[in-house]
Amino acid sequence: MKLDKIRNDKSSIRNKLRKISTINSAVILLLCWLLLSSTSLLFIKNYEKRNLELIAATLSTTLTAATVFEDSYDAHNKIARLGEEGMFDSAKLVTDDHTVLVEWHDHQQENGWYPRLLREWIYVKPLSVNINHAESTVGTLTLEGTVTGAAEFIRYSLMILTSGMLCVLIISFLLSEFLHRGMLASLRNITSSIHYVIRSGDFSLRIPESPTREFQLFSDDLNSLLTEMQTLQASLLRDNQSLAAKALEDPLTGLANRAAFVARLSQLLDRQFAKERFALLFLDGDRFKSINDNWGHAAGDEVLKTVGSRLSALAYKNDLVARLGGDEFAMLITSRVSEAQLQLLLQDIHEAISQKIVVAEGTQITTSVTIGYAWSQHGDTVESILERADMNMYKNKGISKVQV
Repeated sequence: MKLDKIRNDKSSIRNKLRKISTINSAVILLLCWLLLSSTSLLFIKNYEKRNLELIAATLSTTLTAATVFEDSYDAHNKIARLGEEGMFDSAKLVTDDHTVLVEWHDHQQENGWYPRLLREWIYVKPLSVNINHAESTVGTLTLEGTVTGAAEFIRYSLMILTSGMLCVLIISFLLSEFLHRGMLASLRNITSSIHYVIRSGDFSLRIPESPTREFQLFSDDLNSLLTEMQTLQASLLRDNQSLAAKALEDPLTGLANRAAFVARLSQLLDRQFAKERFALLFLDGDRFKSINDNWGHAAGDEVLKTVGSRLSALAYKNDLVARLGGDEFAMLITSRVSEAQLQLLLQDIHEAISQKIVVAEGTQITTSVTIGYAWSQHGDTVESILERADMNMYKNKGISKVQV
């Protein structure tokens, strides 16, 4: 009698577990159905709106000539061709002087309550885009989107989704009496995996499959979250690397900044050998302040960018061009090892910089730079070679002022 009672008790527990599992499965599947249904509706809404915007943008471009010349025949053919393909329900093309060139309607569109309600929900109001020519608006194109495809998509999606959910619910009910066997093992796998991720910070771990439906759904969600976290971790690493690179870059010219220049100079001084040497060039603008005063800071920025671009064009692969700040530039030249080669480079720099620079509204500006340079010497420090080049530059700037 006791054994029968124990068996009955076990059977009662098994039935309760099966009921609990079935109820949980039904609730989860219902929530999934609502979530997927909402997602599908939002997706098709955004898709249809975006599709209509793309069609309007493309069509407005093709209708520019017809609108400018008020060629209603050509405009009607282009609109009707897309409209008959089911791209939209109606279209209206109006010129800037309110002349209606084309007014096209799809006479086969559905007008029942369902299409009408769906159209009001997706589009809210007709889409209007301007048709521009030569930076001016020459007309307006108004489109009313079609809901034929969206209606079919929603209808069949809900049918398939509902049928799929019902099938899963039936299967879950039939297998519910076996689910309790793997509950503890599945829960142990999930908790141990989460603890491992928390302790190690390794998001590459994936939770193994579970025979229990609820835990499998939970595992799938956690695996998706781990995948997103792994992607986010990789993205943060890339962003940090990008920020580190930008920390060594001048934001205006895209050249190396002072920090990158000093780091490269230190490397060259540390590894130079007996027969190796390099040249350090200081370049200072001669009339940058007057450019800012006369034409504004935007013109000054354009001049700095052009100077940096021209210097980069004269540098070889292993050379470095940097902007130290203001109108001060510097170059580390490792590709020219003789004085004659360096003098040719200085001449090329003066010729390149002296060419006119065209800024906003076609204004032409002429500028120049004063260059001071120093060859590297054994025993040099960053400060010593910088000081020699700087003194040479100011010496040349003084000479140029006397000549003027």
